[in-house]
Amino acid sequence: MLSAVRSLSLRHRPTRVIGLPLLAALVTLAVLVGGCDSRFEDVNANPNEPEDVPPGLLLPNIIRSAVNTSVNESFSTGNLVAQYTAKVSFATDIDRYDWSGVGYWNAYYDDLRNVEEMIRIAQAQERPNVEGIGLVLKSWIFSMLTDAYGDVPYSESLRVLESGENTPAYDAQEAIYRGLLADLETANNRLNPARAQSVQGDILYDGDVLKWKKLANALRLRLLMRLSEKQGAIEGVDVAATFQTIVADPSQYPVFTANADNAALAYLTSRPNEWPVHTIRVGSFRTYRMSQTLTSQLKALDDPRLATFADPTVASVDAGTPAFEGVPNGLTDDASNEYNGGRDFQSSLNTTRYFESPNAAQGLIMTYAEVLFLRAEAAARGWTAEDAQSLYESGIAASMAQYGQSVPSGYLEQEAVRYPTGDAERAVAQINRQKWVALYFTGLEGWFNWRRTGVPALEPSVSNVNSDRIPVRFRYPESEQSLNAENYQKAVDTQGADNINTDIWLIE
Repeated sequence: MLSAVRSLSLRHRPTRVIGLPLLAALVTLAVLVGGCDSRFEDVNANPNEPEDVPPGLLLPNIIRSAVNTSVNESFSTGNLVAQYTAKVSFATDIDRYDWSGVGYWNAYYDDLRNVEEMIRIAQAQERPNVEGIGLVLKSWIFSMLTDAYGDVPYSESLRVLESGENTPAYDAQEAIYRGLLADLETANNRLNPARAQSVQGDILYDGDVLKWKKLANALRLRLLMRLSEKQGAIEGVDVAATFQTIVADPSQYPVFTANADNAALAYLTSRPNEWPVHTIRVGSFRTYRMSQTLTSQLKALDDPRLATFADPTVASVDAGTPAFEGVPNGLTDDASNEYNGGRDFQSSLNTTRYFESPNAAQGLIMTYAEVLFLRAEAAARGWTAEDAQSLYESGIAASMAQYGQSVPSGYLEQEAVRYPTGDAERAVAQINRQKWVALYFTGLEGWFNWRRTGVPALEPSVSNVNSDRIPVRFRYPESEQSLNAENYQKAVDTQGADNINTDIWLIE
């Protein structure tokens, strides 16, 4: 595997994302413009590797690659550890917490190489809107890395890109969070919808700068809430006050106000812009089933989202009485084969939505529902003067509407859903139970939020190999031990043993 260093080095130039037809056109244009001028510097320039690629050529690949990595990791690991789904055959190791080789280190550092190049070009060309978009993507990707691993190379990543040095130091998570919050604030200031400057290659928001500005501030709310137990731990960052500043001034700090603002990559019907799970073998898809944890909760509430997330069992459909049955997490191959009578009596993920169709599902970065739940929790904690109950109930409605559903009559009055007025601790828990449902297939967010709150009260998978402990982080890739050994060891000495049970700074 590539180390972070190799991923960011000049040996893998970001300009190589250019397709051959477009590259040929650029070279032809260069010849036409240059004519027969045979100056020495032109003769020695390599026309096949232009110095500055237009940001519009880098942006679509960055978005697609980063979102696909998030979707794939959600499917293979995040949905399992957060107990949305369960693995039932052909290597159930990940569901049993054998996490050797799990992670997205190399993929995301590859993406960051291209993001850094896009930001550099945008600055050189004085295109602040594109620079702002780059800072949003950089912050999101780095948050995924540090939230999964803890301390990671951060401040030296640009130096590595520029110099080709191969041994970046790891930054403390506290310092990374300070940098991410600062970059997102800068992005908010750079992004100006009134600026007459189009954004090319934006396959997420189609060049809508206001929506990128909203995403910058929505991500700030997510990161600030991630620091809910670290209030005062970062010098110069007042978590509650900053959260309040953002929500109190929507003209200066706009955030999502409808599902139309969702940072959700819409896929197409042809490669390379297809839902990534659509491209795997059907046999591999069928080895994932709905977790008993999520399925039982949604069944108890008669929640309409269950039919969007899952298929009824084959046996129940054949009998004319469609019903959903989840599977406990962590069963061995033999036990999962026999559970509840076998495969025909276990619900798979919604096959049409999450496998057969190349574009029915979306690649979720962040949604309006999550923003509402973040604001509801902040209000319940006393950070803001907003109406926590109203925001909570609106979050449920937004999540259901995202999947074409509406809140059923009586749903909000159920004991397991009703907002507990006058009890802040119970209110925070109630908000995060619904937030857990809403975060289905949103990267690793369900796991990250469970790790912060303990909601829902997950039990370790039944036949786990991790001494009945749910993992709290990814291990660093083995390549770091050989290619960046000194800095890797410093990180381990500071953070703790490089295993899946070591608390990172956020949850210490």
